[in-house]
Amino acid sequence: MATTSSTSSPSSGGARWLPIASIMFGVGWGANQFASLLGLYTDRLHLGDGGAQAMFGVYALGLVPGLVLGGPASDRYGRRRIALPFACMSALVTLVLMAGVAAPWLLYAGRLLAGVVTGAVLAAGTAWVKELMPVSGTRMTALAVSAGFGAGPLVSALVAQWAPHPLVTAYLPHLLIMLLTVPPAFRVPETRVPRPPEGAGRRLGLSGVRNPAFRRTIAPVAVWTFAAPVSAFALLPVVVPVHHLPIAYAGAITGLTLAAGMAAQPLARRLEARHPRLVAAAGLGAITCGLLLAALTITAGLPVLNAVTAVVLGAGYGFVLTYGLGEVARIAAPGELAGLTAVAYALVYVGMFAPLVLTVLAKAVPLGAVLTVMAALAGACLVYVSRQTRVPLRTARPDVRECSAGR
Repeated sequence: MATTSSTSSPSSGGARWLPIASIMFGVGWGANQFASLLGLYTDRLHLGDGGAQAMFGVYALGLVPGLVLGGPASDRYGRRRIALPFACMSALVTLVLMAGVAAPWLLYAGRLLAGVVTGAVLAAGTAWVKELMPVSGTRMTALAVSAGFGAGPLVSALVAQWAPHPLVTAYLPHLLIMLLTVPPAFRVPETRVPRPPEGAGRRLGLSGVRNPAFRRTIAPVAVWTFAAPVSAFALLPVVVPVHHLPIAYAGAITGLTLAAGMAAQPLARRLEARHPRLVAAAGLGAITCGLLLAALTITAGLPVLNAVTAVVLGAGYGFVLTYGLGEVARIAAPGELAGLTAVAYALVYVGMFAPLVLTVLAKAVPLGAVLTVMAALAGACLVYVSRQTRVPLRTARPDVRECSAGR
């Protein structure tokens, strides 16, 4: 990019990107470790009427200021100044969640702060890795974030199932992860030269939002990115539970969902080589089928179907996340990569409210019917996006040689 100064060329960058991907893994771990503990919080703290789902969803509210800061601010001030301080804060947020067992209001505060931290690190870190590793940086960040999102709830569930004081000890692994990953990141070179303000539109990094490609082919896909997997791991294990080892089971469903998302990404790269829109179509198709399976799971009351649903929805998540990040990198104007990535992530995380919305709607309409309507909406988005013609770049971007999959 014309306004980016990198201390190393793509061919000589080595593994300098790895510490940044590692802190993104750790922050993803911290963001999602709460998910498999929803049932335990509901039982121990006597939460009802969607209280646990509200704690889960309030995280998305924190993402808005986090993304606004982490994206455009890192474009202006540099990646290090945003990503590293907020990565350090991730451990402090976990301490707040640990204290929440004694003061439940701290859980809402902790989840809100977790959103701020995650938004800042993901927006700045994604751009940082992309600049350190232009050819496949987007793929590496998607894998790192997905791995953290999946490993965090799985490990926290296993600890909570068998360790004493589960709502405290479940968070200890994340503290260790951040202790190991943050110090090496301070040795990674800056890739973005700080610049003075250049006008409100560029400072906010929003010009790419006006690109027809963003409105027509990225936004309609991005909103489903997390709506699908969180329906699998934050809702189904609570609505259709098992009675033997329920916490470990919830963690296993979460890990399975996000592992399927990681496994889908190599296939996404092969589809992308033919046409990027095929990746979006495959993702939305899997999400449509997965939501129908979720409706069947709830209607039949069969926990065994949770695993099948988790795999299908997880695969859809992997496809649409890979597609969205790659398309954003393709259309972002020079100097606005992190800003536009932040906007895309904001759309992605709207889906975190899905469990709360579904829980509320289920009071008036059978949950299976609501999920069926969601499936129809996902299918409609699939038809709409498939009919869009690909909008060409306004300006050639020689540094963007991948479209989500790193070809």
